[in-house]
Amino acid sequence: MGLLRRIGAQPAESPEGGLGFDVRPSRPLPVTIILVASASVAAAAFAHFFKEFAQLMLEWYGDSRDATASAASLPRLVVFVVVTGSVILAAALGRYAQRNWSQHVGVEAVAASARGEGRSISLRATMVQSLATWTVFSGMVSIGRESAIIETGGAVGAVLGRKSGGRGDALAVAGIAAAFAAAYHAPIAAVFYVEETLRVRASRRAVTFGVAGAAVGYATSIWLLGGGTIFPPLQGSQWKMIELALIGLVPAVLVAHGFLYVRARVRGGALVRRLGRRAWIGVVALAAVAGVAVAYFPLAAGNGMDALRQASVGATVTLALALTVGKLIGTTAALGAGAPGGVLTPTISITSGTVLLILLAAESFGLGLQHPWDAMVAAMAVGVAVGLRSPFVAVFLLPEMLGDYSLVPAIALIVALAMVVDRGVDRLVERFGSAVPERVFDEDA
Repeated sequence: MGLLRRIGAQPAESPEGGLGFDVRPSRPLPVTIILVASASVAAAAFAHFFKEFAQLMLEWYGDSRDATASAASLPRLVVFVVVTGSVILAAALGRYAQRNWSQHVGVEAVAASARGEGRSISLRATMVQSLATWTVFSGMVSIGRESAIIETGGAVGAVLGRKSGGRGDALAVAGIAAAFAAAYHAPIAAVFYVEETLRVRASRRAVTFGVAGAAVGYATSIWLLGGGTIFPPLQGSQWKMIELALIGLVPAVLVAHGFLYVRARVRGGALVRRLGRRAWIGVVALAAVAGVAVAYFPLAAGNGMDALRQASVGATVTLALALTVGKLIGTTAALGAGAPGGVLTPTISITSGTVLLILLAAESFGLGLQHPWDAMVAAMAVGVAVGLRSPFVAVFLLPEMLGDYSLVPAIALIVALAMVVDRGVDRLVERFGSAVPERVFDEDA
């Protein structure tokens, strides 16, 4: 993941002078409605079964559908071999997709199509990349799965649109929103995701498709596929959460900002490409680093969700170190090797783990801070806002993942403060070097 692209404030335009999302094919409205529903249901179903099949693989060789439990139960050497091998295989698949469809992979290709650049997201390329992400996700690698889910949703929508006489741009938006809503049970955050990623607000048609896709994807996940709330509720009051957030705000911003900076530099195997013909040496070396990270920090295995749920019931120093040191090293090494994968869940894991480590350190000095889970929730919102440059997604994503919309005002306050601090960090960094990019397309290869 990580082809660096930026979409500015200007809306995407087609060669005809209008928004690419607004190019309407000559098909009846009922057909369009059926296509939106079909793309959304397919995207939600893919999100569900992608996870299910990966967990079945984990259960087959690790006796648990929980990546962290599998990593903890297996010998370290076995974990090292599985993780290292998974990263190498995923990197090879990602390299193959890039070599054959470099201009047609990733969510950014949807925006490029809407701009009229003559390229669009390819379903074939996306499936190769999704297979690579499935490989690392089922291989306990410390990396997220959302890239495969979101890209596939967009690719399915784009293909349905093109096959039915259109461009597929707006239907791709519906598929992306549906996939995001299904993966995180977060329909409102999904709508803001397509806006902050693709800048669809200038197109009423694209916004409509995004809202419809998010609603259908969420409904499919909850009513047909048995989805539910991802994280447990807060342990204390919202005021206490805000108080704890202020303690860890600056460290969370710095860590999220730093992780974004690192991702921008190692994206898509940028490190190993510098080795030229000896790139395979870099891939193997980084894959081995990813393997060591999970072997020695089993709680860093997987995308981070399992470890975060454990933190809600028992926050320990071991867990905090796994979420910070283990996850940071493991995810960065896997991305640097060229393994396609998501970073949303690793980002919230690293930022929340950092704050947990600070709180545990404070507790060791007798400060006795209660409800560390609440502080971690606040840190996750900071991670999304700063680490993914998606403040509006952050405001709604965490409340939706906890199943509590009453948290929105408190999370909005925390995110606003985080963005102020982040802008200050940006200005400081610009004085001494290159700034962190405004947007890194983490769903790209």
